[in-house]
Amino acid sequence: MKRMMLLVTFMLPLLAMAAEETETPTMSPDQLQNYPFEGQPSPPPEIGDLSVGQQYMMKTQRQEVRDLLSQRLGIVQLKGDTSDLHALQQLYDRKVLKDDAVREWQAVGVVFGDILANEFDLHWVRYADEAGVSKALQWKDTRNFVFPVTLFSKRLQFGEKIDMQAIYDKLSKDIGAFHEIPGRVTH
Repeated sequence: MKRMMLLVTFMLPLLAMAAEETETPTMSPDQLQNYPFEGQPSPPPEIGDLSVGQQYMMKTQRQEVRDLLSQRLGIVQLKGDTSDLHALQQLYDRKVLKDDAVREWQAVGVVFGDILANEFDLHWVRYADEAGVSKALQWKDTRNFVFPVTLFSKRLQFGEKIDMQAIYDKLSKDIGAFHEIPGRVTH
C-alpha cells in the first residue's frame, strides 16, 4: 500500500503537466479575425489604369529594346505585330542579352506584350493583389489577364529555352479561350 501511495504521489505532478500540455490554445477575437486560415479565398485584385510612372517606365523599356535591336542586330524598326517575333527571337538566339539580365528581358516582355495587345485587342492595366503590383494585359472589361512583362525573365531564371513563336502560339490559344472561361488568368 505504501508503494502504491508513493507511485500515486510521484505520478500526480506528471499527470498534471500532461494535462496542461494538451490544453487547446485559444485566440483573442482580434487574433481570430486576422488569422490566415488555409484555403481562405484571396481578396479580388484591384484593377486600374497604369500610373504615370508605369507608363513612363514602359516607354523607356520599349526604347531600350528598339536600341538593342538597332545597335546590336541592325534591326531598325518594329511594327508591333507578329512580324516582330523573329527580331525578338534574335535577342535570345544570338545571346545579345544574358539569361540573368532580368530588367532587359522584362523590357522584351513589354514589347512582346504590345504585340499581344495589338493582335488580340488587349489593353495594359495596373494589377494589384496580395503579391504586389504588376502590369498586365486585360481582355475587354473582364477578369482575364496576361502577364507578359516577366514572361521571359522567369523562364530563363528556371533554365528554360525561349521560343517566341511557340510562346505566342500558346498564349494565342489561351487568349482565344477567354470568352469561354470567365475570369481566367494567364502567365
